[in-house]
Amino acid sequence: MRLEPSPIRRAAVFACLVLALAAPARAAEENEAALSKIVELNKKALVAYDSLEMETASALLHQALNVCKKEGLEHHPAAARTHLHLGVVYISGLKFPELGLAEFREALTIDPKIQIAKSQSNPEVQAAFAEAQSPDAAPGATGKRVPFPTGQEPPAGPASDAAPSVARINHPPVTHASQGQAIEIKAQVPPGMGAAKVVLAYRGQDADDFLAREMTPSEGVKGWVHESIPAEATRGAWVAYYIEAQDADDQTVAQNGSPEAPRQITLVPEHAADELRPGATGGPGKARGKAGLGRGLWMVLALGSGGGYHRGSPEMNPKDASGHGLTDSGFGTAQLLHLAPEIGYFQRDNLILSAQGRFQYVTGTQDVHIGQKTYHPAVMAFAGLAKVTWIPSRPGRRFQPFGSAMVGAGQIRHGITTPASANLTGCGSGPTCQDTVLGGLGLLGVGAGFRYRLTEGFGFYLAVNLLAGLPHFMVNGDLNAGFVLVR
Repeated sequence: MRLEPSPIRRAAVFACLVLALAAPARAAEENEAALSKIVELNKKALVAYDSLEMETASALLHQALNVCKKEGLEHHPAAARTHLHLGVVYISGLKFPELGLAEFREALTIDPKIQIAKSQSNPEVQAAFAEAQSPDAAPGATGKRVPFPTGQEPPAGPASDAAPSVARINHPPVTHASQGQAIEIKAQVPPGMGAAKVVLAYRGQDADDFLAREMTPSEGVKGWVHESIPAEATRGAWVAYYIEAQDADDQTVAQNGSPEAPRQITLVPEHAADELRPGATGGPGKARGKAGLGRGLWMVLALGSGGGYHRGSPEMNPKDASGHGLTDSGFGTAQLLHLAPEIGYFQRDNLILSAQGRFQYVTGTQDVHIGQKTYHPAVMAFAGLAKVTWIPSRPGRRFQPFGSAMVGAGQIRHGITTPASANLTGCGSGPTCQDTVLGGLGLLGVGAGFRYRLTEGFGFYLAVNLLAGLPHFMVNGDLNAGFVLVR
């Protein structure tokens, strides 16, 4: 009786086979960094395969093939081994026998002597590999439709009285990929339906409309076509796509996905490829990630200033020399500046709960001299606000306006000049004094502004806040500018 190899042993054998790829045939073909990355992606894919995480294994192997293409290593033994592993995943794991057969033929085209490791072999894989080695075998020649996993059937195309529903294109769905890299898409159009061309339509998270590229027939693989979603469309948290076969009159004859129900690829930072997992799905407008905002931290560091209307007594000179109380009503400024740090988190993709501080530095006020004593004015004012911020635009937009509501407590000071009619003697020889009026203690307000994304999670921040203070009445407007970090 032959014992089944343990999962750990199979993973070790797989890793040894993959590590052997790092020895290039000629020094001129070496690209150590790229080969190391391909080897690492294959190792992770094989571990995922051994853990029965087939979609993750497929996604990682597609990433490895993208690296091969990007670095000009499509004909390197590393590419052949990656195609071979992908064929095993398709046949044994995802039950796409024709796609697996196509990957085996790709591997044999690059390296005719390549063999499947015993630990990867089973009757299905052996039969497909033997068929791929036969010069008479051509994937897709039978025109059979590749079965889709449960729940992944693309929606049927439009129907008419003259023709049945539009047929579906066979396609191994890509569910995960790296941000900022081109994504290769492969498909098989069943023969006999009069397709003159096959179009790949894609829409990045920042785009409003689908863009289209005509797909190219795969060399030596009958019925198969391929094309890449360009890197500039993969900078967000997701990219949507569908495939459409058209006749000579540009009428749809077959499809996989549609503009209304496209397929979606979840995009992750390149360094986070090991975090790929099956089931991490989303939809346009539902994807999560730094570029599209998404759940995480929201951190702002901004400087600002402002002013507004107040009504109250001057803080340093509440009474004149005769003992009469002074009141100043009118407009004043918040003097030099304030610091407005903010930290919060995404309750939803477009809803932020945060806390903001307001640390005001007041300038231009005067000391008051009464007898032998000198009184110094306040030079600071502190306030704290709880905020709710709503972002109405679609996540991932470079320019994202927002609106806020806030409530809190603290102080706001306006710089004023006391009336010349007031009988003040402690401010010097002049008839007026540079003083402050206090607003608060309770604060309530609204705000509006925008975030402009400069890089992945970093952007410019501009906001206008309108705050009302009680019982010391004040209505103050602030303009804050700075930077925002989303993590």
